[in-house]
Amino acid sequence: MRLDGRRRLAALVSAGTLGLGGAAAAVVLSGSSASSAVRPAASPSPSASTPLQPSMAEFDDFLAVQKKQAASAPIHKLPHVRLATVSVAGIPPVPLTAYRHAAHAEAALQPSCHVPWWLLAGIGFVESGHAHSGGSTHAGWRGVARPPILGPVLDGSHGFKAIRDTDNGVLDGDRRWDRAVGPMQFLPSTWRSWAPPGRFDGHANPQNIFAAAKATAGYLCAGGSDLSQRHPLALAVYSYNHSFNYVRLVLSVGARYAGMSPDQLGVNLLPKDQPAKQHKKHAKKAHRHRHHGTTRGSHRAATTTASASPEPSASPTPSPSSSPSPSSRPVPNPLPTLSPIFGGH
Repeated sequence: MRLDGRRRLAALVSAGTLGLGGAAAAVVLSGSSASSAVRPAASPSPSASTPLQPSMAEFDDFLAVQKKQAASAPIHKLPHVRLATVSVAGIPPVPLTAYRHAAHAEAALQPSCHVPWWLLAGIGFVESGHAHSGGSTHAGWRGVARPPILGPVLDGSHGFKAIRDTDNGVLDGDRRWDRAVGPMQFLPSTWRSWAPPGRFDGHANPQNIFAAAKATAGYLCAGGSDLSQRHPLALAVYSYNHSFNYVRLVLSVGARYAGMSPDQLGVNLLPKDQPAKQHKKHAKKAHRHRHHGTTRGSHRAATTTASASPEPSASPTPSPSSSPSPSSRPVPNPLPTLSPIFGGH
């Protein structure tokens, strides 16, 4: 089953080197990052006076990924995270072991992928707080969420896309609509493709964090992407959940676990969701022109600045919000070439 999933996503999450345009992400971060064996190359500093003008080509890979169903359901409101409080010490021991085991196992299967344990931990943090509601902080917890961790009913209400039942309620207890399941919040349909074998219709229990972390590692490594490069790294997380705000938050948290700043993973080069939607609209229009033989030169998005976002800018003492707040600092155009985030392997 897992190999089938790899084939379906192979063409979508391939490695790349293009830069990512958009407003700089600003997650509340105070204090310096701890030193780490991971030493990414420094990114060129953006100019505060250069307008934001990302190229349509920059979104091609993301548009391709968005055509396929994500691994997890959209998160209606991302948690507000004070990154200065995020550290490896805050990960319960069983989830931490699960993330490390999953990354190690995937390295044996796909050594060129370089999926890091801290990326799995970043996803686990955002999706379920490392299975907090499933008992992961309790002494003696053995890795299975009790009570089960279930996402909202995906019946089309509250802004969620309607997804009819795909598992006959075996995984999520709902025979009419699907719900994301487990610590890594897989949709039942994607869980069937990526889960290790087990007793749930032939698949492992999605509430088991060891199985869920392993499935996540396999999903992220689909297509042989090298996640030591910034663009494939962002693209892999975006394939998991189609939201740039989600990608920024996962990478920001993961960076803290890795002892890096978010900017070292290219978070400051990622767009916000609302501007990204505008650019995608223009990209689709340009794509239609190309296919109809229209030659109107290079089609570019309208200049966008972070001040167009309804979200407040970051400050040392922000009020709680549902997602990281964008910075007012624009990204330069042309965009810099992104460097590998690791010094070597």
